[in-house]
Parts: sequence; C-alpha cells; structure tokens
Amino acid sequence: MELRRILLAACAAVGMSLAAANAQAAGSVAYVTDFAKTNNIYTNLNEQFPNTGPGTPGSGVGTPNSTVPWTPPATGPGNLQNDVNNGISFTLASDAAGRDFAEINGGQSLIVPIGVGDATNVYLLAGAYDGVSASITFAGTGGATQTFSNVFIPDFNGGSINSVTPTLADQTVFQVHDVGAGGTGNSTNGATNNYDLTELGFTLGSQFAGQTLTSATIDSNGYMTLVLGMTVASSDAQAGGVPEPSAWALMIAGFGLTGAALRRRRAAVALA
Repeated sequence: MELRRILLAACAAVGMSLAAANAQAAGSVAYVTDFAKTNNIYTNLNEQFPNTGPGTPGSGVGTPNSTVPWTPPATGPGNLQNDVNNGISFTLASDAAGRDFAEINGGQSLIVPIGVGDATNVYLLAGAYDGVSASITFAGTGGATQTFSNVFIPDFNGGSINSVTPTLADQTVFQVHDVGAGGTGNSTNGATNNYDLTELGFTLGSQFAGQTLTSATIDSNGYMTLVLGMTVASSDAQAGGVPEPSAWALMIAGFGLTGAALRRRRAAVALA
C-alpha cells in the first residue's frame, strides 16, 4: 500500500510537469527563412537594422549564413522609430552569399516553402520600392488554398501604413529617419529620408484546419516587392518544434521525483 501511494504521488508530479509543459507549448510559431535572397538590407540602412552581417555599407553584401531573432522594437539605435508593435517576432537570416532579403520585380513571383500544420495566421515582414501591391496565395495539403489580392505595401523609401480588416492587418513596424538620399541611405550629401518596413498579418481560413500549410506564393504587381522574413502561428503545439527549456526542466524534475520516491522505498525496505 505504501509503495502504491508513493508511486501515485510521483506519477502525479510527472503528470503535472507534462501538463505544464503542454500548457506552455499550447499553440506555437515557426520562423520561415528558407527562401531565395538577393540583397542585404542591413548594409543598406547605414547599419541601423538588426545585424545579419556587417558587410560594407551600401554593398548589399553581409556575413554569410548569419541568423538573428528580431522583434520590432519601440525604440532603438540612431533615429529608429516604431509607433506600432504587436509583439510579433521574426528571424532574419542571410544566405551563403551574405544576402538576407528577396527582391521580387513586377510580374515575378517568389515561392516560400513553409510546412507548418494547423496554421492560423501568417505574418510577413516586407517593404517595396515606389509602393506597390502584391498578391499572396497560401497553399496547403488537402487542396487548401487562400489568396489575398492586391495587398498594398508602402514605399520602403518613405511611407507608412496602419490598417486592419477582418483577415488582413498592415502596419509599419520599423522606420529609420536617416541621413542620406536614395534607396541605400548611404550618401553624404546631407539629405534625409525615412525607410520603412511593414508587417502584413494574414488570418487563414478554416480550410487549413487539420492541414499542413505547404507554401506561400508572393506575386509582385509593381516595381519591386521586398521580403525579409515570415512567421507562421499554429494551433498545433508541436508546429514550432521542441518544448521550451523551462518545460524540459519541469518534466525532468517530475521524473526525478519518481526516482527519489523509489529510492526512499527501497531504503525503507532494507532497514526493515
């Protein structure tokens, strides 16, 4: 009877640990960085953007194979401004050539592989030259598909937006008021300019429930659309990967309690 009591208590501890781990993992996010890159935005913003490679200012070439997590900050170095921050974070990554964002010319498309189950929302960190619209089509298993047509993206070189519809939220999440003219902001003629990046938030329909979101196809309708990163939110606790370190700690502690209980029981039997 005593052994049963000890084992039940220990199992309860493990169960609470697992429950806590599951509660922490309820819902998840996945950071999508595996898409073709053509330029490095860090070197093109007088190095005021998160560092995916120092490179040479204006060169568009940063450090190869560099990754940095980034949440749009409320304030930051230099003349960085951000009036809207909903807490969505991104992962920025450079390729083997030190490039960390994609430029999609008008009439061209970028296919971004995703592979996330039970996706509910997709957040795209983007910009544009001259202000353009783009169409984004999400595709999933089981024939699931959803298209957002003619989504406006404000001019990267000056311009901002903040609007919400039932399925789409646009907001400027990063703005630098920089000394310099032109798209790179590295001239020395004393001119000033604003450089803006926009977060596009898409709410996916019920057709993606129980399916895997396989890809996003971005079609640029204007001069050039810029894509820096993508974050996918899912109702699947495992979509984003492994449990948090704190969850592992809870589970290990639970198993430790089980072992300790058994050792105490064996010691008591030996003494008797």
